[in-house]
Amino acid sequence: MAAQNPLKDVYKALSQAKRVLVIGDGKPDGDSMGSSTALYGWLKREGKEVKLFMSVPSPKNFLFLDHVHEFTSDPSVFDEQWDVVVSLDASAPGAGGFETLQPRLKPGHVFINLDHHVTNTKFGHINVVMVEACSTCEVVYRFFEDNNIALDDKIATSLMTGLCTDTSHFTNAGTNIKGIEAAGVCTAAGARHADILHHLVLNKSVAGLRLWGLALSRLQYDPKLDLTVTYLLLKDLEGLPGADEMVEGVSNFLNAVCVESDTVMVLREKADGTVKGSIRSLTKDISILAQSLGGGGHKKAAGFSQKGHIEVQNNLPVIVA
Repeated sequence: MAAQNPLKDVYKALSQAKRVLVIGDGKPDGDSMGSSTALYGWLKREGKEVKLFMSVPSPKNFLFLDHVHEFTSDPSVFDEQWDVVVSLDASAPGAGGFETLQPRLKPGHVFINLDHHVTNTKFGHINVVMVEACSTCEVVYRFFEDNNIALDDKIATSLMTGLCTDTSHFTNAGTNIKGIEAAGVCTAAGARHADILHHLVLNKSVAGLRLWGLALSRLQYDPKLDLTVTYLLLKDLEGLPGADEMVEGVSNFLNAVCVESDTVMVLREKADGTVKGSIRSLTKDISILAQSLGGGGHKKAAGFSQKGHIEVQNNLPVIVA
């Protein structure tokens, strides 16, 4: 008896639906933005009545993506009648920013959960959580591939965005054969790789580079933990518009070039009184560590957020409540 393919179940549900709500992750990055706009673009092409929701505004550096202007943060969309609701790249409703909104959905819908986080809580009626995938965009690519759906240049650009960002442009430990294959197919379909590079990599301002320099100047290595750590304080970021976007990618960069240690952690104070931690590793399963700190993520790329501030003790940053 042939094994069931859940991506066929997803296709059946979406094909039969007239109205679909697509939800991007509440902590938007290249993978969540790319996967959600890719699926949305196909549904629009199929003539479905579809809306695209994200609990926070779209980061400005993703405005090159097609359909990004169609995101809404209006929670009233959860009060409408939907045949299918699809969450992309969220490990749990709380991480996706819709934990308090999901109960407002009217009965009769099918909730589809597409993701690749090992910490995913399987909160959908249909759960496709491919932890071996390099990105949720790879999961969506597999959906298109398994159901013989042709890519256009818009969908291909969205998919390529997540493939690139979640693999640090095919340099980190999450890079796999299927992701590289998907990138080739997306390129052949007209993906605008130059746009991705221009907006997400070759986009550092002088102020942003100074922040990176500050983070690099504070690097410390703990041989007992085989951990390289650095930090940015709230005062380092104050008065700089788009400071959060400026320092995105520091942990990925360090993990790719810092050969002295297996694991890298970047701590950053936030204006809401929390400290955000981004952890990257070459060989260790750091998702377990992130979960123990109240976060989650992938085996090689994870994060967490804790109430408190950063204090430096013995040259190492410590989160103090």
